[in-house]
This record gives sequence, C-alpha cells and structure tokens, in this order.
Amino acid sequence: MDGQASKLRERMAAAQPAAAAAAAAAPAPASPRLARTLAVASGKGGVGKSTIALGIAMAAAERGVKTALVDADLGLANLDLLCGVRPERTAADWLGGRAQLSQCFVTVAPRLWLLPGASGIARLADLERPHRERLIEGLARVAAHVELMVVDLGAGIGAGTLDIAAAADRLLLVATPEPTSLADAYGFAKACVRHGRRNGWSCVASMADDRHDGERAMERLAHAARTHLGIQIEALGTVPADRAVPQSVRTRTPLMVASPASPAARAVRGIEARLAGCQESQPAGQLFLNLAARMGVRWSGAAAAVVAGVAGLGGVATR
Repeated sequence: MDGQASKLRERMAAAQPAAAAAAAAAPAPASPRLARTLAVASGKGGVGKSTIALGIAMAAAERGVKTALVDADLGLANLDLLCGVRPERTAADWLGGRAQLSQCFVTVAPRLWLLPGASGIARLADLERPHRERLIEGLARVAAHVELMVVDLGAGIGAGTLDIAAAADRLLLVATPEPTSLADAYGFAKACVRHGRRNGWSCVASMADDRHDGERAMERLAHAARTHLGIQIEALGTVPADRAVPQSVRTRTPLMVASPASPAARAVRGIEARLAGCQESQPAGQLFLNLAARMGVRWSGAAAAVVAGVAGLGGVATR
C-alpha cells in the first residue's frame, strides 16, 4: 500500500516550470478528463452514511477502479476512524497551506486513497476566497488521476454541503425506513432542488429489517420527491441491519475487510455495481465547473492546470 501511496504522490508532484507556464498560456479544452463524482448525503447523522460511502469506494477499488474518498465533513470528520488509519495530515493542513495535498492522502486499500477531514475548521461556506480556490483546484487535480471520487458529505443542509451536493455528477441519499429519517432525507432533497439540482438522484435504505422494508421506504421517498419536487430518485438497494456494521466501527476496520461476506457488505457491493451502471445526464467532472460557479471562483486557471496535469501524467503542483 505504501508503494501505491508513493506513486500517487509522484503523479501529483510539482510540474516542470515550463509545462506550468505553457498550461497557463494556452486556452483550456472545454472538457478535461476528470473522475466521476459521487456525493453521499443524508438528512441527519446516524444513518450509516459514512459506512456506505466507504463501502462503495472500497467496492469500486476492488473492481479495479482508481478511487479517491474525500471526507468533506470539515467539522466532525470520522472516515479516518472507520478506515482504521491515523493520518499525519488532514484537509485542514492542506487548506491552511501547511502541507501539499498529495501529502494528506492516506492509502486505505489497493487503488483507494482517503483525504481525511478535520474537526473544528470552517465550513465550506465560510472559507475565504483563496481557500475556496485552493479547494476546487486541488480536488480537480486529484480527479485528473483517479476514475471515481466519492465525497462523504456532512449531515445537515449547510450551504457548503449543498454546494457539493448540487454540483456532483450523482447524489446518493441514505436514509433508514424510520419516518423521521425519511422526512430528513426529503428535506435534504428539497433544499438541493432549491439549490439547483434536478438530475442524477439515487437513494438507498440502510438499517432495514429486510429487503422489502427498505424497498417500501425508498418508494415512499421517491413518490414524495416525484409528487412535490418534480424529480426522479432511483432506488439502488437496501443495506440490512447487520451486527457486522457496528462491530466493524468499534474495531476501526472497514466493513468490507472485517466482514466481506456479511449481508451488509454484499448489499453495498450490489449498490456500487448499480451505481457504476447509472447513465449520467452530463459529462463526468462537472462538479468542478459547477462548484467553481457556485463559490465564485474563476475556473479557467484551474482547468488549464488540470489539463497540464493530465498531459504530464500528474505533473501539476498541488501546493
């Protein structure tokens, strides 16, 4: 795993000055080749969202997909605990200019790298303009070197969370069959629609008694969204209540490693496979174009840097 982490760092190392200057001078192509982005969200915490986000990322990596997992909860991050890793640096160090982005990634499994979040730093909505630019350009550079980026959003409907939820290629809502959880998921969807998201919706039920329990819950959510919000939410499956899940959390071992044959792990693999087959209405990588517009950041310079990185197999400085 350390070897793979080193390779990722090398691919994201500083560009030669001539290449950077040429990229800055040249007009950026309209469609840089960037990773698909999947944002995983819930109305409130405690529904298994982070466990499912990690499981989807691990399942994709198992299939050979180079995947970056981003903990976008900049207030109460916990993916490092679920992965059982102790990062020396986090997104806070990168955004604060104390480390290069490549130094903050941690190898979780073959073809899977985690950008740990942090506790106690400003929400995305509160970042100053230089930090917003750093966020967008840095993540875009990462997306130039992987095929899938899974973003685990913080719970709630903060503006920063909604910016990413509305901009990602696909949004996956996670809810339990409990009426309160479904109401929270619907409220999150309503806020996203008001924030401009119309397409690319999916949902999964977690902690369900059985498959039928989850299917009924997802149909209620999808029906409410069709009727009142005018959007189509595709149900992708049910993750059953499974003792293997809390056990994996307590032992700080990813579910897919601790209990790969458990009902919950098998369900997550099925959800990832169905996600891989979803047809998107826009080209991959639109998150960065959309996010730049929402955060008031000029995209042209970032696009030129990303294209230079693709052409140089990762030669863009991620400072």
